[in-house]
Amino acid sequence: MNIQFIVVGWHFDAYPEFIDQLIDVNNDNDIIDIFWSCHKEPSNKVKENFNYKVFPNIGLERGAYQQALDYLDIPDDTILFLVHDDLVIKDWDFINICLDALNKGYKMIGNGINYPLMLDPNEVKKENQRYIDFVKDECKYLFDTPLHCLTVRGSFMCTKYKFIKEVKGFELVDSNPDNFDHIGGFGNLQQALFGYKITKILGKDKITYLSNTYQDSKYLFECARGTMEGWKK
Repeated sequence: MNIQFIVVGWHFDAYPEFIDQLIDVNNDNDIIDIFWSCHKEPSNKVKENFNYKVFPNIGLERGAYQQALDYLDIPDDTILFLVHDDLVIKDWDFINICLDALNKGYKMIGNGINYPLMLDPNEVKKENQRYIDFVKDECKYLFDTPLHCLTVRGSFMCTKYKFIKEVKGFELVDSNPDNFDHIGGFGNLQQALFGYKITKILGKDKITYLSNTYQDSKYLFECARGTMEGWKK
């Protein structure tokens, strides 16, 4: 069994406890590898303790995940933990809980439950733009009907690499984020498009969460853009 953490590097030393914990995990486990996918130059602490690469800042965290997956040579059955670097870990047993969920047949695991949405790929929005206009060409055929979608926040996802490949990777928008306010914002646009694909291809019954609380679980708390608003011990 191979476990690959891909950590989006942005906040770095703002969350030193998380970095220290990752160092211990990286050093103490033969089956776990930790790679930092950075959209800006990392701190010295990251450079000295992890494999990392700085990629062009495209597609926010989903861009960082896709860039790392394209760069790394990992088997299809690799278990992926795709995480932000501003997580607060309450209990590292989340790894075992996620492994158990994968063994039960789930294919995509989020932390706190996220907002579902009804997505019509061809609905005309402000400025005559549609969701499907932002879908890469090789995936446009998938977006053929309105669909009630489950979504997973980009700050924590557990899956297998083969499932990411099954949904043909992430939809990345390489453009000015200010252009997307009329369809929910830049990050929410990518989240919605990915939610459509995992719901349609993997199935609603294959998507689960560690808790029914948005952004939070007994195992970890997802900081929102580096802030701990809503944090509960």
